[in-house]
Amino acid sequence: MGDKKAEGAFYTPHSLVKYMVEYIYNNYSPASVLEPSFGDGRFINELSKYAENITGVEKNTVAFKSYKRTNSIDDLNKDDFIHFALNCDKQFDLIIGNPPYIKKSRLPDSARKKSRKLAEKYNLPESVLQNIWVSFILASMSLLSPNGLIFFVLPFEFLQVHYAEKLRTFLEIQFNTIEIITFEKRIFEEVEQDVCLVLLKKSNAVPIITYTTMQDIESQKVISTSEIKRNKPLAKWSNSILNDDEIELLESLALKYQNVNTFGETAPGIVTGANSVFIIPKSKVTATNSEDYVIPVIRKSSYLPPGLFLNQEIIQELSKDEQNIWLLSLSSTNAQEFPKELTSYIKDVEEKKLNTGYKCKNRNRWYDVPIVSKGEVLFFKRFHKLPKLIVNTANVHSTDIAYCTRFHETYDPASYVFCFYNSLTLAMCEFKGRFYGGGVCELVPSEYKSLCIPYSKIDEKHISKLDNMFKKGKTPSEIIAFVDSIVFKEVDSDVLFKLKEIREKFLTRRL
Repeated sequence: MGDKKAEGAFYTPHSLVKYMVEYIYNNYSPASVLEPSFGDGRFINELSKYAENITGVEKNTVAFKSYKRTNSIDDLNKDDFIHFALNCDKQFDLIIGNPPYIKKSRLPDSARKKSRKLAEKYNLPESVLQNIWVSFILASMSLLSPNGLIFFVLPFEFLQVHYAEKLRTFLEIQFNTIEIITFEKRIFEEVEQDVCLVLLKKSNAVPIITYTTMQDIESQKVISTSEIKRNKPLAKWSNSILNDDEIELLESLALKYQNVNTFGETAPGIVTGANSVFIIPKSKVTATNSEDYVIPVIRKSSYLPPGLFLNQEIIQELSKDEQNIWLLSLSSTNAQEFPKELTSYIKDVEEKKLNTGYKCKNRNRWYDVPIVSKGEVLFFKRFHKLPKLIVNTANVHSTDIAYCTRFHETYDPASYVFCFYNSLTLAMCEFKGRFYGGGVCELVPSEYKSLCIPYSKIDEKHISKLDNMFKKGKTPSEIIAFVDSIVFKEVDSDVLFKLKEIREKFLTRRL
């Protein structure tokens, strides 16, 4: 991948640098160019083949002196780019590079203060400033010529994370042309963080987002491309992997069915603030003499066997297998009455400072974990190929790894779970959610509640069959086809095929 770049970034592979510069000069003709974090100068070196008016900025002293010593570029600036942008009166036709990725929590106060000035300039909330690359985008905007463009290597999360939604909407207003390029093969092999290329251009053209997926930077083989013109602003730019027609199909079908939030009350499970402290195996329950102070809880979907139902037999087996399923429930208890073994355990936790997390510190007693209501159905918010929902016939709690639904009387939990595994709802899971390293998809509570479900009361024999299909390890395609055959009897087969294609687009990219 190359040497690690100072302060939160990695040097861009030469093949990617070459591709980006060639892409620009094959499609545009910028006269003045800025590289805002030039490092060892590889972008500038490639740009020099096409442009003469090049400006470079680099904060790191060692990198700056090293490049300055061996190169004849006149306009090289030893400066923090945000400071440079706030004090520069020049404009540039192209700003190109790979900005550093540094989380807000790791930035000094001086850097945060400068970033806040940029956010204020564009009337954006400070909440968008979760990483320094956000500030680089805003700073670059202030330096663009009227028809200028920005071309950056950015973390893929930019396309989908919730905190950047206001930024993306803002950028859609500022830039009519937005081009996104992603790669099936990871660019930076040593880092789980996927990256993408994002080009932002001011123009008078019809507003458009184009999304191109390439196999890898070496072959530059285009796998797919799509355009978004009608469905703007787009909440997540990662969804521009679909075209306008596909998005409109999803959204028009979704309007025909109920949302999750209409079935009952849904909320995350218990937040302990320190699962390793509070959720213990049976042997630890015995050792701490805390049998009267524990309740069963599910903290991982991987603990559960395949199937649609969580019953007491499963809980008993998990306990026998020494899984961590026993939650210390000490709220509203008298510490003076604790068994000496439990008191000793609490003191040991305090001595090891395992109770110093944010949640624990903000309780009157750090070990008073709030116990929220159980759910009749548990939806586990992170998933791989298929989401996991389970009917909670054991009536146990879960941690916030799951969202707990308590149904209105008119709905049957088992039918709800059955109906969930249809083509439309599963495609919407991908459309609404976002994914992280390893291909894990996640839905936040609001996204889960907004999912549509073609609910109907399902015959017990069909529910039993689906339960057995999961237990026998049937493929997702077989499971979805069976559910579709029950809940979508009046939906045309070509529509179901399109839903399958949409979901597979997301899965191919995610996995």
